[in-house]
Amino acid sequence: MKKACEANHAGSFEKAALLFQSLTGLRITAKKIQLLTERVGAVLVRQRDAATASFMALESHPEPPKAPLPLLVITADGGRVQTLQDTPDERWKEDKIGVVYDATPKPEVPDIEYEGPAPIARSIVATMESWDQLGDHLSALADRRGSPHALDKVFISDGATHLRSLRERCFPDAQFILDWTHATEHVHQDAIAGFGPGPQADAWAERQKDRLWTGRLDRFFANLETLGQRRGPPPKKAAPSDPRRILATDLAYFRTNQAGLDYPTFRQHGWPTGSSIIESTVKQVGKRVKGSEKFWSLPGAEQTLQVVTHLVSNDGSWDRFWDGHPLTSSP
Repeated sequence: MKKACEANHAGSFEKAALLFQSLTGLRITAKKIQLLTERVGAVLVRQRDAATASFMALESHPEPPKAPLPLLVITADGGRVQTLQDTPDERWKEDKIGVVYDATPKPEVPDIEYEGPAPIARSIVATMESWDQLGDHLSALADRRGSPHALDKVFISDGATHLRSLRERCFPDAQFILDWTHATEHVHQDAIAGFGPGPQADAWAERQKDRLWTGRLDRFFANLETLGQRRGPPPKKAAPSDPRRILATDLAYFRTNQAGLDYPTFRQHGWPTGSSIIESTVKQVGKRVKGSEKFWSLPGAEQTLQVVTHLVSNDGSWDRFWDGHPLTSSP
């Protein structure tokens, strides 16, 4: 059963059946792989929900790490899953994914391009439920990973409203970091909204990125405000693609997420400035569950997500699940 579930690395139940046969010499149908995956996933769902309920009821008391964690990083984002819904507009649902990993801070060295700390052990939680429920699951996971004993704790993500709400509710003691890539994407968007594509927009964007990176936020906001004033305020019914709407929206975006813009301090502490870990995790999970040819029931998607996230994690949780578990070891 364990190896059959591990064959989900192949990308679909059909490919998993072929992979399983090539590795073991045993024939198995795609439907059998699906049923085994959902059976194991259902157990993982129950375990996750029980652990979250215990944490929320203040009943869980994880063993503290042998040594305090130098740095714990928490991040979250969403992907896309096509579900079996009668209405086409309702078929694509969002799978919500959270990651917790520990790292050793890696402070910036002058004249060397900053890379930030590398993750040591990555734990993943995912759900088709609401963002509030992901927040509860992610809080419980961070607690198990030693959050109360971490010397430094950061939450890195883009500045979307649902992620900000999750962070403020569940991780108010974590330092927020606005993902650098998302920040610069907004800067380039503003440059084009202000000047149109071309060298002038490119030069303006590079100046603003330098001001952000070096912490000259007063100049950054002043330049963004000036650009918006030149374009003028957006009409009430302006489309999201209207340059005036883009500039006004992004000014509010950066103001709202200003606490996550202190990149010089983040680099001084040796903290991450990019959320590539969650983005790569979303892609890894998406490789298994996303696709125009894949249609999921909501329970089936939830159960398969649990198997996939345990397989993708490198914290030992998959092997721990099987150690002494009453599930049979049959294919």
